[in-house]
This record gives sequence, structure tokens and C-alpha cells, in this order.
Amino acid sequence: MNNWWNSDRSLNTYEEMTAAFNTARYPDKGKPVNQNFRLFKDGDIYKITNNAYGTQVVAEITPDNIITFVAPERHIVGVSQTYVSSFYRWFPFNFHRHRKGLYRIEHSKILDAKTAKIEGNYGAGWAEWNKIMNAAPAYFEGIQFNLLTGNCLNRQKDDEFIERPAERKVWRQALTKFKKGYKARAKVHALDGLVSEILAETKGQTRYHGRCPDWGSKQWLDLLEDSIRKTEYPMPLLKGLVQTTMYGGHSYWRQTTTPTTDDMISTIDKVCNDLSIPLRRRFNVFEKEGHDEQKYDTYMHGTREVPTL
Repeated sequence: MNNWWNSDRSLNTYEEMTAAFNTARYPDKGKPVNQNFRLFKDGDIYKITNNAYGTQVVAEITPDNIITFVAPERHIVGVSQTYVSSFYRWFPFNFHRHRKGLYRIEHSKILDAKTAKIEGNYGAGWAEWNKIMNAAPAYFEGIQFNLLTGNCLNRQKDDEFIERPAERKVWRQALTKFKKGYKARAKVHALDGLVSEILAETKGQTRYHGRCPDWGSKQWLDLLEDSIRKTEYPMPLLKGLVQTTMYGGHSYWRQTTTPTTDDMISTIDKVCNDLSIPLRRRFNVFEKEGHDEQKYDTYMHGTREVPTL
């Protein structure tokens, strides 16, 4: 079946990846797939890496044709455009943004099987694809698929969050007060010195060499949580936020690394929005993180047993 999510260039199986890798001119440097992705071999395991923004191992493929996606969720979200618009051209998987922070992934075999009835009707095909992808497995670090059948082997149930009103109020008040203080500093140009400091440290480099914090890591989450709780602004935190403004993915289009006040203000909103769920967990906002059993049963492929979480 010829749909837009299929490609003759796709590396669909372990055997096809072996054939492609055997043509690598310098095997130790991997086999280029396109400008973003590269294929490496480690023993009998193939690894797909994304080399466009540093080097991130995306997935590992074993000889039994099991693919395990090992990239953290925050990586997929951070460079989502690459995965949504490009990954399917070479590998048999579609990524789809369902809502903020939630990306779903599905094998092209499943898409083909579920859209066979509307082949040739592009409009209906798009609507059906969107419906199927909204019901596809949510991406998480460690999700596995069988490359031969297309089935997800360890789908997790969709989360439903039930909040405690009192704890939510504490969280919202602390966050509002913290963001207000940061934005006030940006408006009076108190952060301009950090911009000059960072530019001096990166003199001679282009803006693409800049590095900003991994806010999803424990180190930076700890610092951010503590700062919000205490309404404090330690220098490492401020510098990290300024670096994110200057070099974060949301400002990739900027022709200069010198941020404006509006840029500074938008950064704190973006960082806190992106980390809303882990931060609320730390503030004990959630009374329950349950799962929609009915929805999960509806979306399952095949007759697998429901995994115990």
C-alpha cells in the first residue's frame, strides 16, 4: 500500500539495516542515513543516533527484530519537528503530537492495516491517519516494537491526573510568585550581565555551539524546584535560564544570540510549562495518577495480556 508515511528508502528490519550498514565507508563512524540520523553497530546491536543536536541514541535494534526506543521523552519533545516530519522517511514509524508534552508513535504496518479501506482517498486518509495516531501508544523511554509485525510490546496506559485542590493552590501561588520575580529582573535588565558573560565564554563560536541546561535532569529539576519553593534566584539558575533563552530550540531562528526582554520572559514560561507535570509531582499536587482502562483496552493491538505497571 502506498501512503505518504511509507518510503522505498525505509530501513524496516534488522536485515535491511545490516545490508545498509555493510555499505558504510567508515564503519566506526557509522552509516549516514540522512543529515540527522546515523546508524551504528555495537556488537550485534544496531543503534540509531540523532546527530543534529549533539549525539543522542534514539533506538536500539536486536537480531530478533525488536526495536527499543531509548531516547528520553524530553529529547523527542525538544526536537519533535525532526521526528514528526522526517523519521518515517527512513524508518517505519510515525511520530504524532497529541497534546503538549505527549507524543505518540505507531508502526507503519499498523497504519497500513487500519487505513486499507480508504486507499486512494487522500482527504479521508489524512483524517483516518490522525484518528489512528491519536489512539497510538504514547512515547516513553524504553517503548518497544516488533519490527516484523509492527505491534507495540510494552504499551503503557494513558495517565489521568487527579489533583489535590489545597496542594494545587500552594503550587500555583509559589510558581506565580517565582515567575513574577524573574520577569521583574528581566524587565530592569538585571540579567544583561549574564548575557555578556555567556557571550564572552563562547567568543569565536556560532550560536549553534551554545549549550543550555537539560531541565528534565534531576540536577536542574532539583534546583528549579528549590528556587520556586523559596522564591530565590541563585546565579546558576539565572545563568541556565539565560542560556536557554540564547540557545534553546525555541529560538533557533534568531540571527543573533543577544536576547530581548520579551525573549527572557517567554523562557521562564516555556521552561515551567514544559516541566509542569514533574514539578507538580514534586509539590505533591497529584492525589492519584490513574489510568483509563476502557481507553487502554480499546487502543490495544492484538490479544496481548495487559502489562502490570
